Amino acid sequence: MIEDLLKNARLSSGGRKLLTSQQKAFIVEDWESSGLSCPEYCRRYGLITSQVYSWRSLAKSGAIMSIKNQGDLHSKAELEMLRKENEELKKALGESTLDIKILKKKLEMDQLRNKKLNRYPDNSE
Repeated sequence: MIEDLLKNARLSSGGRKLLTSQQKAFIVEDWESSGLSCPEYCRRYGLITSQVYSWRSLAKSGAIMSIKNQGDLHSKAELEMLRKENEELKKALGESTLDIKILKKKLEMDQLRNKKLNRYPDNSE
């Protein structure tokens, strides 16, 4: 399977293999499940050891391999955009919650004031 993947990989103008993030993830998963050391695995398939280690490291941090979410892959840029939007929404929610608390407190104070005013009605009528 790996042989086919590497054989059919696109090549850059310099002759380097261009692999997608899914292909890199597949290679890392295959290597980890093979039981071979990274140098042995790389010699067998003609890969560069440091590159495979790098793919594994980046996969763990979610950078190159992206984050899997119910089968969908999200790029790092998309993930960063979603995080930023999430932070903005949290901030808006916090502000709205504070506004509600302030309005409730004002309503409470107004009701108390009206109660006091109605308790001692003006006898000038």
